[in-house]
Amino acid sequence: MLRSLLLTLGCGLCFAAAAQDTVKVSTLPGNQEAEKLYNSGIGKLQSKDYSGAMADFSSAIALKGDFEKAYYNRGLAKMELKMEKDAIADFDKAYSLNSAADYAIYSRAQAKQAAGDKEGAMGDYALVVVMNPKNEQAWYNRGVTRFQNEDYKGAVEDFSKAIEIKPDHAYAWNDRGSAKRMLKDLDGAIADYMAASKASPALAFVYNNLGSARRDKGDLKGAIEAYSTAISLKPDYYVAWNNRGSAKFDQADYTGATADFDKAISLKADYAYAWNNRAACKYKQKNYQGCIMDCDKAIQANSGYADAYVTRAIAKEMMRDENGACSDYKKAAELGHAAAKIYSADCH
Repeated sequence: MLRSLLLTLGCGLCFAAAAQDTVKVSTLPGNQEAEKLYNSGIGKLQSKDYSGAMADFSSAIALKGDFEKAYYNRGLAKMELKMEKDAIADFDKAYSLNSAADYAIYSRAQAKQAAGDKEGAMGDYALVVVMNPKNEQAWYNRGVTRFQNEDYKGAVEDFSKAIEIKPDHAYAWNDRGSAKRMLKDLDGAIADYMAASKASPALAFVYNNLGSARRDKGDLKGAIEAYSTAISLKPDYYVAWNNRGSAKFDQADYTGATADFDKAISLKADYAYAWNNRAACKYKQKNYQGCIMDCDKAIQANSGYADAYVTRAIAKEMMRDENGACSDYKKAAELGHAAAKIYSADCH
């Protein structure tokens, strides 16, 4: 029985988080020792001594309890130390001391996002854009949160607002393209990825995303060209090597595809997608034992990878190992693979 092989793209949608701003003041009224400790903390924060910065800001706050900027920057240091809940408390305090501190709400939103509180992050970003409608990063990050919540239309709206404020915002162009791709607007996605590449020509992931959109549209030549550009910008970009191999596979260029999957594996030995995809090439070349061996590697890298069980089952069928094929189909079905549920129905 001949089944359909499944190739998996790596990272179809890539985001890049915006760098956090650090607020520095030249002079502050009040306790001079607190100010001295504060400025020392700023220096440590900028040199990435986050624990030292946190200690200095804490000492400044102990001397001057209403030191808003110290609370804020201590929150930034805590964010870098992955202490999101403690950072949120500091941003809360900074905002309570200065109701105009939209930057504290913005950073609090980032902390909530990092802590997995998407609803709280959304609320804070909404507050920031009311307080400062020209804050393109708040619009952008709210768009990212909406994307993560699968609200792709809302994400498009927020990314569009960020672009309106900052027309060369490459990340907003890229991520709006990804949202449009999820909405099946491939032409719109391709146009946005192209705009992102013009805004920032050195971003390899933009060309990877462009390649995937072109592949979805059936433009395999254009997809390979985009993936190749991504690879030229970032030669160790194993995702792009894998994805270019997938486009070559679609062209029935199994030798070229195998070479790209080989490269992806050499760059990341536990990259399950590339092992499964190379297995599919071997299957097409009637190297069924080699296909099974590569599927073994894919499953070793990711025991929950249903596609690899299906690919291995197909190869086992060709090897007349019906029991082994049925076992793999059943496992894939347990993992939620829709086609495997149908295939396993033939098993006894």
